[in-house]
Amino acid sequence: MSTVDLADVRRRLEQVAFPGFHHSIVRYGLVGDVRVAGGDVTVALLPASRRPEVREELRRRVTDAVRGISGVTAVNVVEPEEAKPAGGPPSQGEPIVGVRRILAVSSCKGGVGKSTVAVNLALALKERGAKVGLLDADIYGPSVPMMMGVDARPRMASGKVEPIDRYGVSLMSMGFFLDDKSPVIWRGPMVMGAIRQFLRDVEWGELDDLIVDMPPGTGDAALTLAQQVPLSGAVIVTTPQEVALQDVERGIAMFRQVSVPVLGVVENMAYYVCPECGEREDVFGSGGGDELSRLFRVPVLAQLPLVPEVRQGGDDGRPIVVSNPDHPVSQAFRELARAIDQARPGGA
Repeated sequence: MSTVDLADVRRRLEQVAFPGFHHSIVRYGLVGDVRVAGGDVTVALLPASRRPEVREELRRRVTDAVRGISGVTAVNVVEPEEAKPAGGPPSQGEPIVGVRRILAVSSCKGGVGKSTVAVNLALALKERGAKVGLLDADIYGPSVPMMMGVDARPRMASGKVEPIDRYGVSLMSMGFFLDDKSPVIWRGPMVMGAIRQFLRDVEWGELDDLIVDMPPGTGDAALTLAQQVPLSGAVIVTTPQEVALQDVERGIAMFRQVSVPVLGVVENMAYYVCPECGEREDVFGSGGGDELSRLFRVPVLAQLPLVPEVRQGGDDGRPIVVSNPDHPVSQAFRELARAIDQARPGGA
């Protein structure tokens, strides 16, 4: 009996679409090792969803696709011990001169407090003694200028844009070049051109950490950005409700596709504590972060409560880590910074 060609198996897997999407499970980075022994084929499929019906549908699609190859007698779809895509191309972007580590803060969905986390994380890392920059790459909805209390335009020096310093953090944002009423009506290539300029044409100087406040979602802008520079890791911000968690699954798949390590999940607005009675209420549900951690083997780095002081600090341009350093949420951001430093390559 002839041995099945491994290349034929991989070509078939390229044709298996993730349920509900047009792209294949290979493009989403969900295929691990593929082994062929005679007519027996084993496909390691990375965790792809918290929902059992989706996982079962993926198994069925993979089995049907591979079973159609001549010579295949058995198909085994297994879950690998290590959640790593096999043979996926790593991010090949050119490093930014002088920048030691680049960390993406991604939400995969708008409205979950991604920029709030990015801003306070940058300040918490700065408190730990790091030289920190913050790039607001959310071109359509730049919020870092308001959150950091900056109303200025960057200057040019020696052919490069100088970032604006605020609270000891170097800042760059499209918001510095717009007035409050200017809409950004750009197509994808223009957006990516602006992001490339912010990465390459800004005089970042010597930084330990460049925090990138990513565009929301998992579209071309976010994916291309992940390929522009060698990211040290990604932190995904979510809220506990089901609709947000489904987007996190796609976000993890996107980063795995470009071989960027997902350092963990930050569950924002995880709960609310009544200031009068002290009773805790899970406004957006509970347990979602823990379930993601178990399924995708990434840690929950922080569970941040819903408190008015965080919102007020962002509106006033004085983030809570600065305006109220003794607040429990400020301490939670410091713990998040410490966890990230320990989790990523080259961390302290």
